[in-house]
Amino acid sequence: MRTDKWLYYFTCALITIGMIFSLSLSSYTVLLLGTTPLHFFYRQCAVGIACISVMWIVSRANPDKCLTPVCMSLFAIMGILMLAMGFLPKSLVADVNGAARWIRLPFFNLAPVEFFKVGFIYFLAWSFSRKLDHSKKSIGREIATLLPYVALFGFVVILVAIVQNDLGQV
Repeated sequence: MRTDKWLYYFTCALITIGMIFSLSLSSYTVLLLGTTPLHFFYRQCAVGIACISVMWIVSRANPDKCLTPVCMSLFAIMGILMLAMGFLPKSLVADVNGAARWIRLPFFNLAPVEFFKVGFIYFLAWSFSRKLDHSKKSIGREIATLLPYVALFGFVVILVAIVQNDLGQV
């Protein structure tokens, strides 16, 4: 399998533009938080370089051997973390504008729902590719095939909207 070099280059360019745009962050935020003027630029650069590195490493990996375990682990672990967030103490779960979707860690905050989305999409694609054949089926059979996925999606919507109180992610 070949990597798409142009897609990689354009994505790197967009990440770099995002790093440059972080320089235009208002001085009000910097003064309010009491940080140095380049604080957010440095953070954006660190994350941007890490993301470009991860993209390059993933593009070199064999997707049949590496992608399934990583994405299924994201799906399972982040799903468990999303469930556990309702029971974690307030000192570990950051409440931002009423939405409790961030887990406080020593150097950064983690939003499990963002990683869960990647794992969930991979799970659906993996499951559909295994379960669905290209034969002609009745509409009732198609609905019966898709019903478990609709139920799982409904559970995820309830989990994010009610437990995390975050309608913006639904």
